[in-house]
Amino acid sequence: MKPGLTVAIPTHDSWEGFLRGQLPVYLNHPLVSEVVVCDETGNDIIHMYQEGWIPHPKLHIYQNDTILGPYENMRQCFMKAKTEWVAVLGSNNLFGPDFIEGFFNCIHRSGEKKKTVYCAGMIERFLPWKCESENRTAHFNGMTISKANWNMILQMREWKLLLNSGNMIWPTKVRRHFKEFPSRESTDGIEHILLIRQAIQAAYRMSVEPTLHYVYTVIDKTGDAMGIFTEESMKIL
Repeated sequence: MKPGLTVAIPTHDSWEGFLRGQLPVYLNHPLVSEVVVCDETGNDIIHMYQEGWIPHPKLHIYQNDTILGPYENMRQCFMKAKTEWVAVLGSNNLFGPDFIEGFFNCIHRSGEKKKTVYCAGMIERFLPWKCESENRTAHFNGMTISKANWNMILQMREWKLLLNSGNMIWPTKVRRHFKEFPSRESTDGIEHILLIRQAIQAAYRMSVEPTLHYVYTVIDKTGDAMGIFTEESMKIL
């Protein structure tokens, strides 16, 4: 496995709201080794051809034979990454170059701990119908989440937002612990939390970094996903 960072993007008709603006950020960043796009429908790949991004030496694109659903498409992104670290970034979020630079500052500070997953502590939650932003996860900043305190974290306010907004930077080798879920109904809406839960069970830890920031756009006015999933169902026993 090569040193460096892969930015991996699971997409489903995400060109206008995400890829058009974000793809240049990743491809032009000197600290990004490669960009992997796993496209559910092929429509985003068509746009990348039309806009002249294909071919590009950093860009590797894959069109799924069938629509896999959010969890399996994210899992596929991990499988396609060829570097030691991978950032799997969701398409309703916006990242600046500082997100990538902040990650490298984190691993240099911590000595590149190979069993640490780095999570943004500053999740700017944007409400488009109000044109307002808020940060509801600041109280997690500086925490390290592991098997020892996972169940306690599930009792803190906004744990769902912290864990299931995802957009973490992972040691790529963690992918060996991600199992296949044949039923989309069991994973849709909780794809990020299932990934981090499996990592925590495999003795990885998650570092909530105050310097890592992105903007998460809330699509559903009724609130965040995971309505039927409770603290009890997500515990590690």
